[in-house]
Amino acid sequence: MSQPNIFQPESLHAKEQLLACRVGELVANDFRSAHLFSQHGIDFCCGGGISLARAIQRFDADETALLEDLMALDSQGDKQPGLDQLPLPDLLNYIEATHHTFVRDKAPLLVEYSQKMVRAHGEKHAEIKPLAGWIRALVEDLMPHLMKEEQILFPAILGLHNQVEMQNCFGHIGNPINAMLHEHDDALQIFEKIRELTNDFQPPAHACTTWRVCYASLAEFEADLKQHIYLENNILFPKALALTA
Repeated sequence: MSQPNIFQPESLHAKEQLLACRVGELVANDFRSAHLFSQHGIDFCCGGGISLARAIQRFDADETALLEDLMALDSQGDKQPGLDQLPLPDLLNYIEATHHTFVRDKAPLLVEYSQKMVRAHGEKHAEIKPLAGWIRALVEDLMPHLMKEEQILFPAILGLHNQVEMQNCFGHIGNPINAMLHEHDDALQIFEKIRELTNDFQPPAHACTTWRVCYASLAEFEADLKQHIYLENNILFPKALALTA
């Protein structure tokens, strides 16, 4: 017997079903919900293991508005399928083509915008120089992180999937996965600093165009990064570890 679609507003228990679901389950069911959670201030990455009801309370979100937005997704069509259903090779390709490409495209622009802000406003606004420093630190952490995944971890996961014995220097696949988990945490902690310095990406009234574009780009970058990390931490890595069980 098929389960009722939790996004159907005509369901008598749609609200209760939504509130009982874990945030991470909703994101896995339809990745468009990740953007809604970001808009409503809900952490779907590290907070993905709690129910929607608890998340709404923890992050002080507007329950009515959020539920309406979630239930409207189904009527909008073009659902993004649950990526947890993808075979591992396709999932690896998706992460590289979507999220790794996004980081490589957008990260240099963030550095460029922040440096322009330093030159134009750094002497008068104390938050700009440290902001530029944290942006550079984030980029310097992420670029080698992507390389380690693409050149070491992902090929090893693919080898496990294909049952091909591969030579490596890290032993069990859990070792590089744990290293990537720590680096994910580091990136999210840097973004917490960036959020503090940018007042949650809200530019002041006097901000110039570059300033506003930088903050909007940071918000976009954080949303993609959280989706990227969620996908690896909660779908890719558990699938890889299951191959060794």
